[in-house]
Amino acid sequence: MNERQELLDAIFGKIEKADSIVIFGHVNPDGDCVGSVLGLKHALMELFPEKKVYGVGTHPSYLPSFLEESDVVSDEVVSSSLAILVDLSDLARVEDQRIQTAKEIVCFDHHVADKDSYPFLVYRDVTAPSATFILSQLLLERYGKIPQSAAKELFLGLVTDTGRFQYDCEPKTLEMAAKLVSCGVDYHPIYRELYRQNSKDLHYRAFVYDHFHFEGKVTYCFVSKADWSRLGLTQQEAGGKVNLLSLLDNHPLWAFFTEQDDGIIRCELRSDGTYNVQEIAKSFGGGGHVPAAGCKVESFQKAMEVVKALDNARKVEG
Repeated sequence: MNERQELLDAIFGKIEKADSIVIFGHVNPDGDCVGSVLGLKHALMELFPEKKVYGVGTHPSYLPSFLEESDVVSDEVVSSSLAILVDLSDLARVEDQRIQTAKEIVCFDHHVADKDSYPFLVYRDVTAPSATFILSQLLLERYGKIPQSAAKELFLGLVTDTGRFQYDCEPKTLEMAAKLVSCGVDYHPIYRELYRQNSKDLHYRAFVYDHFHFEGKVTYCFVSKADWSRLGLTQQEAGGKVNLLSLLDNHPLWAFFTEQDDGIIRCELRSDGTYNVQEIAKSFGGGGHVPAAGCKVESFQKAMEVVKALDNARKVEG
């Protein structure tokens, strides 16, 4: 038996033995995070109907409205449950910090490790396009199927983390999308909702397009709390808009900086794939992927340092 299989046997052994499971995601959750939490929840509920399975965490407003609300779980349930961490492995970035009181933790992630070892079992595949891809793949390997009740959320995560297959259109990615659709996913309402707009969105886009700047190879925009509050947006609605600036005037790097309720600046960093923004994010305490990463800094002055570092990002070889 190889090392990978031993690790998966150990992780799934804990999942299969647990009577109660709570699934956790990261702060500022995106489609892959929410899709992983809800998709895995529904898969485990269908595979193991005798278990209690919960998914916790908030949902950004841009995701489809058909997604169910997160579960309300007591402290006692968390402390007596197995915690499954999806789409990250850094406990400090988990949205619901009660995960640290859980009986045990296991993890599925597709980001580069931020440390050499972890106090819990982590299955990591940095070549995977999304955490939902990993979960779909492992469900097929372990149980021979992707439960239909989970396919919609898993497909949503794959679609959003690949940028509707703009950033990853590899054969394995499209093959997994086809498998999920063949499980009964109706993708039409998913795409309709992902592309829906409202007047607040358009006003916000107008603001962004009137306030972007260039710095060398970088396009960037700073958005203060006063800016998004004046437009009637929430902190969550204001973030996640980095790709409004993608490849503007052929600039290969772009970044979006949003002031949060607590004054901290959320930094979303992107490239066209020819520059490594992950290294920049890590140097400021964040992480992510080579073409898409993020971090947080304490001020817009510090955010300008991120912009300058981005302009000096290392070019990807090959």
